Amino acid sequence: MQLVISDSRYSAAPASRPTWTRLIATLAIGAGCLLGAAKLAAQPAHLTKGLQLVDEITAAQKVGVFTDSAGVPLNRYGGSWNSTTDASYVRFLNQATNTLPANNTKCAPLVTHLLKVAYNWSWYSVANLSFYDPVLKVTKTSSSPAPYQYIALLKAGKGFASQVTRLDQALPGDILLWWNIGSDDKDHAMIIVSVDTASAKSYPTGLDASNPALAGTTYYAVRVLDSSSGVHTSDTRIVSVNGVDTQIPGVGLGTIGILVNAQSQIVGTTWSLPSASYTDEQSDWLDQLHGKLKIQSVTEAVIGRMP
Repeated sequence: MQLVISDSRYSAAPASRPTWTRLIATLAIGAGCLLGAAKLAAQPAHLTKGLQLVDEITAAQKVGVFTDSAGVPLNRYGGSWNSTTDASYVRFLNQATNTLPANNTKCAPLVTHLLKVAYNWSWYSVANLSFYDPVLKVTKTSSSPAPYQYIALLKAGKGFASQVTRLDQALPGDILLWWNIGSDDKDHAMIIVSVDTASAKSYPTGLDASNPALAGTTYYAVRVLDSSSGVHTSDTRIVSVNGVDTQIPGVGLGTIGILVNAQSQIVGTTWSLPSASYTDEQSDWLDQLHGKLKIQSVTEAVIGRMP
């Protein structure tokens, strides 16, 4: 299920594949519906564009189209901001030019591309952009900050409107970032789509494996939009390819977990949710939570709001 498929498997059988003209027209209708719903929701433009990109790529995949007319996969995890050979990019459906949507980004560049598309955002144009890089230990600038550099910018009060310190104050479009403190290993950038308040689960305290230090905390499911080589829970990057559920890395939606204290401050995060039932298999649920949990003092997670 987590196998990354090769390019040769991206195409459905020719008989089931629509003509390019009909496909583009079909996707355009779906995109129009999405944009109308997004406008009604009045969500930030960078989130609207991100959801549009996911919707357009997903719509193409659902009708068996996984590559563009040049044979390049529509959804990829990779690219580099300034590369001349493998540039990162996002591309939206264009019916007038028969252009299919596409993505070739990693996590933080996806965020930067969406900010650029939505607001013509440039980190170089932000006043007093230079920041102290806590990993390289130098003061520098960047046109496409890494996730940990996004955190440094947020803490320095540069580019972001504010830092959101409570999960109950997070809004759709806020940028969620984490890093292993002092390292650029496994740092990550995401855009919050929603916080599922109905998913709240109190940390179990009456079990043998219960950690007294986590008593009084609450666990929430949080829907995010990101570019990733792996998948979260209920992830759109698990796609049916010739009838087989297959992981296609790149942009998508998935659900992570955030553990907060009584003040709704982040205590820890999980890449995905426990699969065991909280009500019927609470011991298993707790074991799975512990196995996934990254504690804030080691893997710091922060939330930033764009202007």
